[in-house]
Amino acid sequence: MTREGRGTVAADLPHSSEGLVQVEGHTDRPESGSLQVWLVRADEELQPVEVESIAELVRADENFVWIDLSEFAVGDLERLAERLSIDRRAPHAAISPWQRPQVDVYHDHFFVSTTVARIDAERFQVMASELDLVIGRNFLLSVHKRPLPFAEDIKGRASQNPELVRLDSAYMLYIVLDELLEHYEGMVETLEDRIEALEERALRNDSETFLEDLVQLKRLVFALGRIVDQHAEVFATFLRPDFAFISGDEVASYFRDLENRFHRLLDRCDGLREAVRGAFDIYVSHVSHRTNQVMKVLTVVSTMLLPAAIILSFFGTSFEGLPLYSETAFWVMIGSIALVITL
Repeated sequence: MTREGRGTVAADLPHSSEGLVQVEGHTDRPESGSLQVWLVRADEELQPVEVESIAELVRADENFVWIDLSEFAVGDLERLAERLSIDRRAPHAAISPWQRPQVDVYHDHFFVSTTVARIDAERFQVMASELDLVIGRNFLLSVHKRPLPFAEDIKGRASQNPELVRLDSAYMLYIVLDELLEHYEGMVETLEDRIEALEERALRNDSETFLEDLVQLKRLVFALGRIVDQHAEVFATFLRPDFAFISGDEVASYFRDLENRFHRLLDRCDGLREAVRGAFDIYVSHVSHRTNQVMKVLTVVSTMLLPAAIILSFFGTSFEGLPLYSETAFWVMIGSIALVITL
């Protein structure tokens, strides 16, 4: 969603994911967080600079500044926003406990909120935290309440890519979001491996523990898919004609590739859901096959024992004048059996 400076929407987790998605990270820290400021110039190494110099550096078009703030206190973000003349609603959105991925447009900069997820394999939960980005002329500010798992990858790509200064903030945004998608792709690969392992177990294991694990994994896959799907509007926004911050065919081509990669990720999430259903079908088929095998054995045993049971029952009668001992009693019993069968 794109909104012209109308604040943030209420916090909401993916629907039906309560208990599966846990928000982590907070801003009530008494101490300052981790702040890194990197200056990028054409044909030069990525170099750290002091935070006091960023306001002056971003005024020059030959400079690009990436500011990364992690595990921060509210005061840290407010001071940065003041140095960069960021609309006060952007830091307000960044310190909120949770919000859907979104894009907010202000006068000469814009705000992007995304979700960084990780899987807690032991508790079958998706742990989610925000990655908030403020993008302006010659700078990108990344803000996150938890350490960013792909921060070093972003730094490596920024330092090795000469296009960054020429294409400005939009290209840096592309790098960050591209690494975010790669992070999610790694999570999907992990879940694909776990589903494959469950399929192998389904052929050998029909215990209640297996079924419980399968159901938990199914819920986990659905929760992750919903988190990924919430980013659809964010990636679509960048290619809209009225979004002035992404302009020029060269920059737009990067974001088209980004949106295509996002939709491939969505397809893989759908594939995960189908794979879980497939694992369940394998489990049901395996249990049904074993049940049929047991029924076949029981049928054979019953067929073999039936004649003996009839003979033993017949000659196990215990009234006076046993059959073949008393001819009259024998025919009376035969008649009674025939009458019962007829009825």
